[in-house]
Amino acid sequence: MLKSFSKYKKALVIGIGGGADIVGTIPTKFFLESNGINCQLAGLPWERYSIDPFPGPRPFDHIINKVKINDSLCFAKKDTKTKDGLSFSESKVSGILKQRVVLINIFNSPNNIADDLYNYSIENKIDLIVGVDVGGDILAQGHEKGLASPLADSLMLTVLNKLNKKIETKIGVLGYGSDGELQQNELNESLGILGKNKGMIGSFGLNNDSYLLMKKIIKIVETDASRVPVLSFEGISGLYKIRRGRVEINIHPMSQITFYINTGVLYRKISKSARLIRNATDIWDANRILLANKYRTELDFEIKKHLTSLDDKE
Repeated sequence: MLKSFSKYKKALVIGIGGGADIVGTIPTKFFLESNGINCQLAGLPWERYSIDPFPGPRPFDHIINKVKINDSLCFAKKDTKTKDGLSFSESKVSGILKQRVVLINIFNSPNNIADDLYNYSIENKIDLIVGVDVGGDILAQGHEKGLASPLADSLMLTVLNKLNKKIETKIGVLGYGSDGELQQNELNESLGILGKNKGMIGSFGLNNDSYLLMKKIIKIVETDASRVPVLSFEGISGLYKIRRGRVEINIHPMSQITFYINTGVLYRKISKSARLIRNATDIWDANRILLANKYRTELDFEIKKHLTSLDDKE
């Protein structure tokens, strides 16, 4: 047990990047629960565009069979889906675990999301929140050429940094480079900066139990980045193509390790994108700010892709 986790009783573990990051919460769930910490999982209602051609995350008013908690949170069950029939990764995980999963409405401002998460945590005696990013693009400093989806990670890092003043939060990074955005040397550089600034907490690898559950989940949840730790655990290494063959990554033993990081140090020393949007009024404002600062975003990509598909139909 990492000493910095030993004092907690109940944790909310959030897949913070959308796109099936909920699958990447499983090793952290096993790590915490094996040390007596009760866990609840959470994620974002934002699937990859190849799965859901609606651009951006799904607003709560698109979602049926949910249980509202507050303006920023609701519970997803196995039958939670959109009005047009999309079942979220979180819904599928809920069905397998037979537990409700929290969905987070990232259309709201970081301040509002932080307040709603804090109130929910107090009501449910949650004393730790861990945000898990699969792939490691949350470690981007901003200059990386491959960085393509900083919006969700930056929003949630901003939220967790704001929350950190009231309730303890930590960041987990699983699947070192498995999303095909940051190069390994770029990830190494960021971890080095974090280490020099006392931002590294520790690490934990897959075990047989977490591997088996992840393997079961990825049979029904479509994911590239969260599949990589499973493949690594099975002994696969070397070059591997994701994103339907468009992107090549490198699978290695570090792919199955979750690195735990101090939220505040990551926010202050690494994530310029999170700092830029700290006062954003909503997701659209955050997206505008990042675009104005020459970041590419996943929301902008999906909007352009959607508009192109509409033009093609005309």
